[in-house]
Formats: sequence, C-alpha cells, structure tokens
Amino acid sequence: MCDEIPDLKKGYADVKDGKLYYEQEGQGIPIVLINGGPGGTHHGFHPYFSQLKDVARVIYYDQRGTGKSSKDATKKTYTVTQAVEDLESLRKALKIDKWVLLGHSYGGLLAQCYALKFPEHCRGLVLSTADPQGGDPTLYTGEGPKYKKAGMFISQKEFNAFNNIKKNRGLTPAQSYYNRYLNGFWKFAYYHKPPKENIIKNANYGSSTAPDFRKIMISDIAKINLEGKFHDFKIPTLIVEGKYDFLWGDMDRVAIMRKNHPHAQVEIFEKSGHTIFADEPKKFFTLLKSFLKKLR
Repeated sequence: MCDEIPDLKKGYADVKDGKLYYEQEGQGIPIVLINGGPGGTHHGFHPYFSQLKDVARVIYYDQRGTGKSSKDATKKTYTVTQAVEDLESLRKALKIDKWVLLGHSYGGLLAQCYALKFPEHCRGLVLSTADPQGGDPTLYTGEGPKYKKAGMFISQKEFNAFNNIKKNRGLTPAQSYYNRYLNGFWKFAYYHKPPKENIIKNANYGSSTAPDFRKIMISDIAKINLEGKFHDFKIPTLIVEGKYDFLWGDMDRVAIMRKNHPHAQVEIFEKSGHTIFADEPKKFFTLLKSFLKKLR
C-alpha cells in the first residue's frame, strides 16, 4: 500500500476545522482521485493508479472523517457540501488551477457535485461506476433495488452468510469486511476474485472511519438530486461502467448516466464489476491515458 510505493509525496492540507491527508506522485496533468464509501479511504486506489505517474500528477487523499484525515467530534461537518469545500481547499493548498476529477462509486457523486459548483477549476471529469444522481440512500444500505442479476452468481447460502456477518456486533469493521468478502461479497465489487492479501490490506486500511460517519453521510445524500444538471455541461466527461457491477442492484445505470450526461463518452467494460481499474487494468488505463491526452 502507501509505504510500499516509492516516491510518494505525503502531506496535510488545511481545511475548515481540520486537515486532509494527501499523497502525490508523478508529473503532468493533475488528477485527483475521489474514493467511494462513503467511508472508504484512498488506499483502494493503490497500487493501480501509479500507472499514470508517467503522464499525470496523481493526487490521492482521505476525506474528512476517514483514514488519516481529521475527525469531527461534533459530527456537524459530515456533509456532502463540506466534502466539496474540502476538495476545493485541497486544490488551493496544492496550488492547482485546474485539475481532472476521477470519482469512483460514491466518490463519483462527490466529483459531480464539485464539478457543478467549481466548473472553472475542472479540466475533465471521470466517473467510474459512480452514483448516477444521488437522492436514494437505500443504494448504500442494500435496501434498494433487488439483486436478481447478482443471484445468477451469488448463492443464497453466500447471501445469508455475509448478511449474518454484517449483523454480528461482536466483530470489528475490519473483521466484518474480511469475513464478508471471504464468503462471497467480493462478487459485488469485482469480476475477478482478488488475492486474499488484498482483502486483508483493504480490510485493515479501509476501516478507519469516524463513528457514525457513513450513516450521517448516507442521510445527507438523500438531499441531493443531480437529474438534469449536466445537460449543458461543457467539460469533457468520461463515464466507465462494469457489466457485472452488482453493488447498485439491478438498476439500468448505463441508461441513467447516458441520460444525465448526454455529452459524455461512455464505455462499458465487459469483464468488470464495481472496481474496473482492478478487474481490467490494461484496458482501463489505456482508455484513461487517451482521455487525459486529449485534455492537454
């Protein structure tokens, strides 16, 4: 993970009532990576995005309330609005005029919100299996659309196993994550089963979230509706979707994204789940490098 990657520049940026942890590598067009969750950390992008360092200045960071960034004891700053402001504070701290935003999963919702508020600082927008438009917190709690397509690959026994693990209050977040993935939950996020050591790393690094952060943020997502907001959006946008992305249920995500981003380039990855950059890295990074080249 972080400590195994050479030449990473690490630091903290001042934000309202706290600090954001960030890392940088490479040179070229600046691209900031916005992780999902809400409640994940930047570690999920390692080591994949080091492939960009020959063409881009790659910026990783932990959102407020997660990872190595500040936690808020009052919990009052855990909002999407503040997350957008924090991202803008990070841009200023790094002295970047315009950057490309790449948002994965929930991070895609955050990237879209930032692009609408600060379009003058947005050079390009990449949405990787992103929340299509907000407004539906059940997408993050597993209470939303049925998982009929997932049922073709995940047995009822596996469903029961990781649901029971999730309900087990005696497990730490890392233990719950690890055991659910071992019992089949990985099929929601990946097309190819990740190595066991990767599951262990993500369980350990990705479970450092402030108390109630995820619950509060999911509630705030319900207030957001991005439908129709990008019809006149002029900033180059790349949307990538995995054919076997089951985390969003059975909704027709591609149709929703095409409708909401009529000017975007949309690419479907036939052998990917929710985490395209891990499932089909060669194809993903070839496409991403081509997109970045056009922005120069």
